[in-house]
Amino acid sequence: MSEGAEYLANIHSYLYLHPSKNPATSLVSPVLELNNYHTWSKSMETTLSAKNKLEFIDGSAPEPAIDDRYHSAWRRCNNMVASWIVNPVSLPIRQSIVWMNKAEDIWRDLKSRYAQGDLLRVSELQREASSIKQGDLSVTEYFTKLRIIWDELDNYRPELMCKCLNKCSCDVLPNITQRRIEDQAMQFLRGLNDQYNNVQSHILLMEPLPHITKIFSYVVQQERQLQGKIFASNANTASCTFCGKVGHNENVCFRKHGFPDSKENKPSFGKGSKTCSHCGRSGHTVDSCYRKHGFPPGFKTQAKNSNSNVNNTMTDEGRRVTAQNEQKGEKQDFHLTAQQYHTDIHYRAIFRVLRYLK
Repeated sequence: MSEGAEYLANIHSYLYLHPSKNPATSLVSPVLELNNYHTWSKSMETTLSAKNKLEFIDGSAPEPAIDDRYHSAWRRCNNMVASWIVNPVSLPIRQSIVWMNKAEDIWRDLKSRYAQGDLLRVSELQREASSIKQGDLSVTEYFTKLRIIWDELDNYRPELMCKCLNKCSCDVLPNITQRRIEDQAMQFLRGLNDQYNNVQSHILLMEPLPHITKIFSYVVQQERQLQGKIFASNANTASCTFCGKVGHNENVCFRKHGFPDSKENKPSFGKGSKTCSHCGRSGHTVDSCYRKHGFPPGFKTQAKNSNSNVNNTMTDEGRRVTAQNEQKGEKQDFHLTAQQYHTDIHYRAIFRVLRYLK
């Protein structure tokens, strides 16, 4: 293989073009419009650099003579780069550059037309960065919006570099860099909500002021702490929709799902919740049934059959008790004196307490 062929086959050469490359490919998105040249050009430069074709737009790869052995390879690469530049361009702009042959000429023409007005754009970005506030945004979302503005400003005004042959011994450039960090820090801290005043005061006391990414980390930690306190506060003030109590929700309500190993887990003792297996009446159990264990002293009854099912009804006149035998249809009358009536009420109260303590 000749030296020229080896050079063209070298993947590190800007004249090397892989067979899979397609001229119809759109390398960047969104397309170039009237007001987004700087972001579009930055994306295009990055992509062409990755493809080792940046030399075709910065002038470092001039066109060889027609009789040069590399002219054919240069023309193929130039046409490929020109297609890559024209494709991600809006139709009105594309019509004005489609007849240009060299990629370098297309690039310079676009730059001369749409890269003007940098001072106005810089002023707009500075004003936007100074006026932006966090509001309802999270710290990360707020910082991201600011970071986009700062990156665009850096594109217009890149950081100064010393070009002296001998390295400078002064601290001018480091001081300029530190001032830029301070400006970004103040823009970020000043736009935060009032709940971050404590961390703002702590950061401003640092000397020297940390880098903006470190400041962002401090504020994010504070945000997480505040969110944890809010979550705990909401948990303490939560109200259960089942029982109406404060301090828990329905998912962990003991009154709905049962108390763990507690008397509260037992069924309630209200009337109607128990039925006596001896007399068949509700409101008590066989353990406290008068008709099985006997009536209180002084409780005289004329009932012929104490095992019958009785429905007791108290009246104010004569304290009359009517017993109805549901099986035979017979009615039995019980007559209580006032003293017997109050004794019966007393015993009933005692039995209720005993049933509750079981």
